[in-house]
Amino acid sequence: MTLHSSITASASEVLLQVNQLSRNFGGLAALRDVTFSVSRGEIVGLIGPNGAGKTTAFNVISGTMPPSSGSVIFDRQDITGGPPSKVVVGGLARTFQSTSTYPEVSVAENIYRGMLSRLEGTTVARLTGRRTGLLRLDQVQSEIDEILNQVDMQAWRDVPAGSLAYGLQKKLGIAVALASRPTILLLDEPAAGLNHEECNELGRLLKHLQQRYGLTLLLVEHHMALVMDLCERIVVLVQGEKIAEGTPLQIRENPAVIEAYLGAPDYAHA
Repeated sequence: MTLHSSITASASEVLLQVNQLSRNFGGLAALRDVTFSVSRGEIVGLIGPNGAGKTTAFNVISGTMPPSSGSVIFDRQDITGGPPSKVVVGGLARTFQSTSTYPEVSVAENIYRGMLSRLEGTTVARLTGRRTGLLRLDQVQSEIDEILNQVDMQAWRDVPAGSLAYGLQKKLGIAVALASRPTILLLDEPAAGLNHEECNELGRLLKHLQQRYGLTLLLVEHHMALVMDLCERIVVLVQGEKIAEGTPLQIRENPAVIEAYLGAPDYAHA
């Protein structure tokens, strides 16, 4: 395997295709000709040191930031440059590094707000132009209960989100993203701030959600044990460029990755 080798699924299986994506800020290139794909039902990790361009890539893919050049094809539709509402309706949802819940309202209310683009007759649904997969008002509570069951948060249903422990707030962020019923979920550092036990629980939850909903997952993460255990493929960015792509074993044993990102001579044994 060479540094710039690319593992690409057949066209019929590809759900997300990132083509020669670049993003410049003034004279600084945050992304340079980044290309990779994610197959339907796959779990892919996007890793790299701070400043590698991972979050910028997520911003461009999710439509919150336009690229300087390149394209993003999701489920055969060109979603390059957004708007985010079009991207969400198309089936792409994203979580953020920090908890992004509404702290003053209950857990159930947070999930309700996450499903507004799917709720028949709401302004959000009309503005996004959603026509399929709409919920009736009488289906809302059962849908909320279903999501709470899947993320094991039934006991906190009526608790204000802001009073939750940090790990539960992160889990709630995933639940809110699930409420839009995405095809692919982009997770931006889901394990940030979690302890070892919480990271293990997160890995089990993500694998469960992938299997329960047929989800495709793309995650940015610094917690390498989680990435290596959970992901089927890993893409490595350094200074805005893709330097490697492969299975966890290939990435673990790649000297250039160890030198550029992991920086630990004993990483291969971690």
